[in-house]
Amino acid sequence: MNSFFKFFRFARPYAFQYAVGQLFYSSQGFMFPFAMALLSGNVMAAMIAGDSGMIVSAVINFAVLVGIFFAFLGIGIYNNIIVNEKIMMCVKRELFRKFVKSGIEDAAVEHSGEGIAAINTDADTASGVFSQPLTEVINSVMGITGSAIVIFAVDWRLGIGAFLVGVISFIMQHRFTAPLARIGKDRLEANADAVKTVSNIFSGAMVMRAYNMQSRALITFDAENNKIKILDFRRGFVEMWRELFTTIQGWLSLAVTFALGGWLVATDRLEFHMLMVVLGMFTTLVDSVGRIGRAYADLQVPIAGAKRVLAVLEKDTGEGQGCIYSSKSINGYTLSIQNLNFAYADAEADALTDITLNINENEMVAFVGESGSGKSTLLRTIIGMYERRDLNIKLGGVRFNEISPKGWRRFFAYVDQSCKLFDMSVKENILMGAGGKTDESLIVAAAKRAAAHDFIAELEGGYGAPCGEKGASLSGGQKQRIAIARALIKGSPILVFDEPTAALDAESEQNIMETINSLRHDHTILITSHNLESSVNADKIVVMYKGRIAELGKHDELISKKGLYYGLYTRNQKE
Repeated sequence: MNSFFKFFRFARPYAFQYAVGQLFYSSQGFMFPFAMALLSGNVMAAMIAGDSGMIVSAVINFAVLVGIFFAFLGIGIYNNIIVNEKIMMCVKRELFRKFVKSGIEDAAVEHSGEGIAAINTDADTASGVFSQPLTEVINSVMGITGSAIVIFAVDWRLGIGAFLVGVISFIMQHRFTAPLARIGKDRLEANADAVKTVSNIFSGAMVMRAYNMQSRALITFDAENNKIKILDFRRGFVEMWRELFTTIQGWLSLAVTFALGGWLVATDRLEFHMLMVVLGMFTTLVDSVGRIGRAYADLQVPIAGAKRVLAVLEKDTGEGQGCIYSSKSINGYTLSIQNLNFAYADAEADALTDITLNINENEMVAFVGESGSGKSTLLRTIIGMYERRDLNIKLGGVRFNEISPKGWRRFFAYVDQSCKLFDMSVKENILMGAGGKTDESLIVAAAKRAAAHDFIAELEGGYGAPCGEKGASLSGGQKQRIAIARALIKGSPILVFDEPTAALDAESEQNIMETINSLRHDHTILITSHNLESSVNADKIVVMYKGRIAELGKHDELISKKGLYYGLYTRNQKE
């Protein structure tokens, strides 16, 4: 239940409105049954007395109570819907904010399906913490409490019986809670696995078709759905026994109450019409006990959803750390790295070891090495994509951990090998790097510097042309140029290119490298590339090997040494 109370913090801004809605809605648990019991008792008394006026009076009183009941119920339902929507909008926004702000290390480890499942399935499931299951619990508690009070007021012996029925029912219903909670948790995890499977199938549709893997994908999907089906069967089995117990207990309780009440009437200890009131309220009590059992069992699923949501929300992103200096405190853009070590979370070995490197302002530095040598990891570490706060990196004399991650990343514009474009227009994709600026002249200027303006102008719709999902409407070279324009409009002094020509043909590769070389005069450029020709004109070449800097120097110097770089370059030339 700890997760239940933790999750309730989202309701604090709407606490009064939420409490009023629950109170008004839950009043139905007692008000209507009380009105019915009172009506039946008064009508029975009128029949015994032979007074028709008492019947009219009883009906009028009943109509007034029902009118109040419907007014309360309508206000409660409307209020609960509005408040629940407001609360869940806050929850989903917090989840989305957490995923957006999470470090790239988490993004690489966590499946995109996890995010989709958390924001949609888990959050929607967790909404039951505030809505129907909890409302039913409160409604049933009010029904039990109100019924017990009325029964005690009529006869203390019947009241004690009602109290014992409530206690026994609660103890027995609670025994069903643990297995239902486990099943609810397992079902949410199974559903998340199914979402990940669907995400894999959609994202890898071309590969699956190329390798005729459609049947295998269907088998995997069926297996995930079967897990969910089995869990639903298990839940149904437990629910069956809980319902059987509740029904049998209800019948026995009513039979005992009727027998005891009949004995009290027969011995002149209770009037017959009051027995009718007691039986009416006892029916409400038994029904409420059954409903609270069902509602409490149903509440376990939202609580399981809340646990999964809280697990995401309580993860530290490190975004609020390191605010000793503002970004304005940076004095120049010289990068200094001293004895840097870095390891991925849960990794046994360091990905980077004892990295020491100085990069002067407006230098072009090429990072080369075999796949897995640490080139991309080093670049991403330098620009603050990971959550480590103890990295010995300085920019303009200020340490990495003395500026917020967001402030640090303002100095870097990043273009990766996938040149990720979003399902938006060309203009919107470029503006993602603009930091809120919308000046058309800035967009065109960035596109021209990236040598993208001419082909954009030829697109149907120009800058308003859609890029398609993942830039599907554009060629590889076009996507790369738009990604470069997005980086340039950011206005950062340091440009970082991670394998910018990895998937391009020779002509497009040459054109992109000419564009990058044209930017080196007023930017610091950090670049990795599989084609070592791109490193020939660099001011520094950093040769990486197993997470270490193996060699450092200019092209001619490294060639003359005939070391690791020489071997990489000559092999690259032959290819």
